[in-house]
Amino acid sequence: MADYSESSIYARIEVNRLIDFKNHIFTKYNESEMKSMMESIEDMGVTDPILVRPHNEYEGMFEIISGHNRVEACKRLGKRDIHAVIYEGLKDDSAAELMLIETNIKKRSLNDYVISEKAKILTRRHQLMKILNKRKAQLSEIERSQYDQLEKDNPFNIGKRQIISYVQIHNNLTQGLKDLCDSGKLSIKSAVELSYLSDAEQDVVRSFMLDGNKISFHKANIMRKKMESVEITMDVLNEIFKDKALKKKPEKTYKISPEIIEKYFQDLEDEGDIQMTIELALDQYFSQSS
Repeated sequence: MADYSESSIYARIEVNRLIDFKNHIFTKYNESEMKSMMESIEDMGVTDPILVRPHNEYEGMFEIISGHNRVEACKRLGKRDIHAVIYEGLKDDSAAELMLIETNIKKRSLNDYVISEKAKILTRRHQLMKILNKRKAQLSEIERSQYDQLEKDNPFNIGKRQIISYVQIHNNLTQGLKDLCDSGKLSIKSAVELSYLSDAEQDVVRSFMLDGNKISFHKANIMRKKMESVEITMDVLNEIFKDKALKKKPEKTYKISPEIIEKYFQDLEDEGDIQMTIELALDQYFSQSS
């Protein structure tokens, strides 16, 4: 994260002067997590200050950038105020939202989120970077410093191709298929292929899967190709799955040594991200070889 120490103020702020960030995309703690946080605060207090900025609309109020759950816990406990870092130069809404995303991910790893949440977070960050790039000259010094740093960083340790896949899932996959993706019944690569189908076709695929059928990347790729000439209906799906010519060959599996995992994938925990990284590396290797 960029260094904002010169433009920040440390203070205690009354909790009734704090307002949630208006574009907060992160899911707040459930009751069990909130109860655990409240117990921690009662035992040790708030160990990390929250991050806020002066509210752009309400004078004397502050907008929370990081610390929504801590503020809620303090309110429930009847605490009057909370220790905060105030970023007075952070006036641009997009720059502030980028800071919100970055600080939340640093506190809760991206791998703590299900696929659809991860896709939403990555998509929003991608959108914000594009917005700020267009009006970079209008940003304040603190906002420009943040943008320059984020442009260099790869805070999620995943490649551009993987980010594009997550953006495709967020923007085009129906909620029904996102739910199956989140539950582990649909892989990321298969989800990307299915996201090119119409919403109605995706609903048909969801019903087909709920009947107990599994959609591999191979079958999802066939559907994507077929949709260019025919509508994907239940009859078309049944045809795809019963066609002997399309039967999948026995899968070959290979193990990656612990040494390679330690060397190249130390910061990656999600299996889908690792698979996509390997595929991208192989694509580059064979394209150079040829």
